[in-house]
Amino acid sequence: MNRTPSKWRERELLQTLGSFSRAHLLRIGIRLDLFAALRRPKTANQLAQDSQLAPDLLQAWLRAAASHGLIRVVRDRDRAYEIDGLAKWLLETPDSASLTALLEETIEGYGPIFERMPDLIAGDARPEFHSPVESRRAAEVSRLVERQALSALGRIPGVRGARRLLDVGCGYGGYLVGMLRRYRDAHGIGIEQDAEVAEIAAQNLQAADLSRRSEVRVGDFMSLDLDSGSHDLILLNNNLYYFAPGIRRALFERIFSRLVPGGVLAIQTAVVSDRATARFMGLSANAAAFDLYLRAHDNLYGLPDLRELHASLLEVGFESIAEIAFLPGGSARYVWARAPRAPLAEPLV
Repeated sequence: MNRTPSKWRERELLQTLGSFSRAHLLRIGIRLDLFAALRRPKTANQLAQDSQLAPDLLQAWLRAAASHGLIRVVRDRDRAYEIDGLAKWLLETPDSASLTALLEETIEGYGPIFERMPDLIAGDARPEFHSPVESRRAAEVSRLVERQALSALGRIPGVRGARRLLDVGCGYGGYLVGMLRRYRDAHGIGIEQDAEVAEIAAQNLQAADLSRRSEVRVGDFMSLDLDSGSHDLILLNNNLYYFAPGIRRALFERIFSRLVPGGVLAIQTAVVSDRATARFMGLSANAAAFDLYLRAHDNLYGLPDLRELHASLLEVGFESIAEIAFLPGGSARYVWARAPRAPLAEPLV
């Protein structure tokens, strides 16, 4: 009897369990600044003295982190350790803050929800997503795709000519900063419900010397007083799931009424893609897990069905509806739509 397939599955299970351990070991090293301390080789005793941490647990963490390739032994004689591999890259990458927020979100956000998932699926009341910490973490994580998304936005017909921008749920203001830097005669308004996140967005716009061409307002887009028919481009970046399916028609109608003729709505969304590239890179699995996480909350809603989204936009009156993918395998994309252009004036007789 060939037992190889069973051995493969055993290895797969052990790798899955190991990934759980590795994530927590990585988080411990970041939270306690142990990786930063190990930029230069140190022994367990030196690290314990410097950090004032429990020596026995610190020693055990060092062994575990080394076994997972997060640190390495650089001197056998006194067992000195130094940062290595994934941990070293995470501290040095320009996206360090956003990737660290993603790690925290996976453990602090997904962890408790997935622990409760059997009971939620069985019918328990779903929790609400409302923690300010979660909102700020989500704003930071969303910055991971900003560069690719901004590049994709520039390929949508009509975007490069847009001079009056509205970013609904602007987060830390990265899209406003990116667009206003690219188009130097454009003006932008960001809307953000979390006052502290909105303040950071305003600070980021000020740091980029864009305050004179931008404004950040705190509140709910559905109730804020905004001028009708005054925007060339309106953005919904990875936040459609905050709006219940029952109010999305009202959302799109409100957006439609605030676009100039020929104005563009661009909706960024993750997609559970079946393409081989997305599956190979784990992007499809991540999107599917994200969709499940969203639906497990009482006040969040799953990733949109793209056919239903197209149909809803058509019903409201949008035209020229299309999509532009910007992550491998189409795992993230913009669904964009244009308001009808103004009819040509009748010639004078």
